[in-house]
Amino acid sequence: MQRKTVACFLVLLCLVVAACGYRPLGRDMASRFGEGETISIPIFVNKTFKSNLENVLLNQLIDEFAKRKHLQLGRGDGTDYTLSGEVLSYTRKEVSYSGADEVTEYRATMVIAATLRKNSTRNVLWKGELSWSQDYPSSSDIALLQNNEEAAVREISQRLAQQLYLKMSEDF
Repeated sequence: MQRKTVACFLVLLCLVVAACGYRPLGRDMASRFGEGETISIPIFVNKTFKSNLENVLLNQLIDEFAKRKHLQLGRGDGTDYTLSGEVLSYTRKEVSYSGADEVTEYRATMVIAATLRKNSTRNVLWKGELSWSQDYPSSSDIALLQNNEEAAVREISQRLAQQLYLKMSEDF
């Protein structure tokens, strides 16, 4: 009786695990892009009035792709793929106030659009918009406030780079 229960449990467990659709990200990226294929990431177009967003985003994208094994970074049209895009918007809004009605916290939000193309065919493999928000503390010291905002922009860019890589690895 106990053997039958254990056997039924194991069969049920195998069915549940097999049906959940889990597959490792690394193997999926290797089958999608192939080993040793290259990607170029030109600087995104900045359509906002906030300067330097495109540079911070590019640095985070390069860092994100450099950490991964399946696509090697390259330059120009000699690569297998090109990831291009635009910084569509950047907003900063007050989100909390003190009892004296002074701003204590801001929320920065960035929206980007990106397109992944296969260079040999010019086919679009993935296209989409992503956004991320980050709260940061206010300060009466202008230099400290700017440092806080720059740190928030770096965090937003890092999260967008991660999201972009993960979206590209999903089934289109």
